[in-house]
Amino acid sequence: MRPALPMVVPALLALSLACQPRGASPVYGPWEEGLTLAFEDPSQPQPQRSADRLQVRVSRSSMAPGAPRLVQLDLTNLRGQMSLLVRHQDGGIALLGDDRRVVAQTLPPGFPATTAWEDRGVQFRVVGRAKWEGAKLLPATSDPVGVWVEARPLQGPRRRTLYLPNLGEVEAQEEHGDGWVTVNRLVARGFVDLPPAPLPDRRP
Repeated sequence: MRPALPMVVPALLALSLACQPRGASPVYGPWEEGLTLAFEDPSQPQPQRSADRLQVRVSRSSMAPGAPRLVQLDLTNLRGQMSLLVRHQDGGIALLGDDRRVVAQTLPPGFPATTAWEDRGVQFRVVGRAKWEGAKLLPATSDPVGVWVEARPLQGPRRRTLYLPNLGEVEAQEEHGDGWVTVNRLVARGFVDLPPAPLPDRRP
């Protein structure tokens, strides 16, 4: 699933909600159970763009006060499905492996006050705050102002990612030539409830 990992390891992925966990700083990732986000690469032509659409759903969440705060994300596209476990702690977001050890640190502890860090050879820095141009997709009560983060890998183009509170990545750009090209963007959001439990059999 090529489009999946760049968003959560990155990101990951994901939505702005009116309420946040009480007593907590803004969470720069999706955390409310049932929240479902869809992403596309607008640099691709149709119908490939729609065919590669990625859906990210919060299937489980333990965001009650206290640490660690674990969130399971289910990522789905036409090629298959995978699940990722992330940990929110002190403003940071870490991707965990099957043994629950940190595989990648998407955002560092103290974010966004922490403005520069390094993970797996990639250098990151906070570029600044900005209002997301696609904010009309969000509820009126959502905060449309997020934080741009630039990643400078050892090889390949620089990448800039915009994170919004309670949503996470909403847009990502890569440097090509003399400009920046959007390669990932949130295009839909909503809530998907779990299937209802079957009614009890009342036959005699």
